[in-house]
Amino acid sequence: MIADKDFSWKEVTIYFTIPLFFIISFAGVLTVEPDENFFHLPANWLFFVNFSGAVSGIFIASYLVAAMAPRFKAVSSFHKTFALISFSYLPVFFASLISTVHEIFQLFNFIGLVYMVFLFWRGTGILLGIPSYKQAGFSIIALLVLFAARVVSASFFAAIALTITGDITDVLNS
Repeated sequence: MIADKDFSWKEVTIYFTIPLFFIISFAGVLTVEPDENFFHLPANWLFFVNFSGAVSGIFIASYLVAAMAPRFKAVSSFHKTFALISFSYLPVFFASLISTVHEIFQLFNFIGLVYMVFLFWRGTGILLGIPSYKQAGFSIIALLVLFAARVVSASFFAAIALTITGDITDVLNS
């Protein structure tokens, strides 16, 4: 579907990525117990960290993955890479919503992650034109870049939130 429609990154961002991560971040804030929140941030700041970290992480990862694509004899397209990463997150989205109902459903997070990896791997060959003998290596490296970009961007926004709320001294002292 992504290959047929040829969505621009702006369309994917407005109509898919922002609503998707808004709902995931909102559900995540509702399910986190105050004692489980490591940073002890208020709910609005926790939402800000989750949402901003996820969306900016996808932008950073899309840029980096598109930049490394020519090394694997693939198409270097930010639009296609951004659409592939965003649409691959759909199983994780549904899994996280299911797991917010009760803690017994946490297994669905793992299942959603595995299916996301599969969709991403399939999409690299179809959308980016990765040769089949390089597809596994490219997918592994790209997913590592994606998860690293999410962690770094979420850490950056967490540092901003902790600095603004004044809770950074509590974190540094512990």
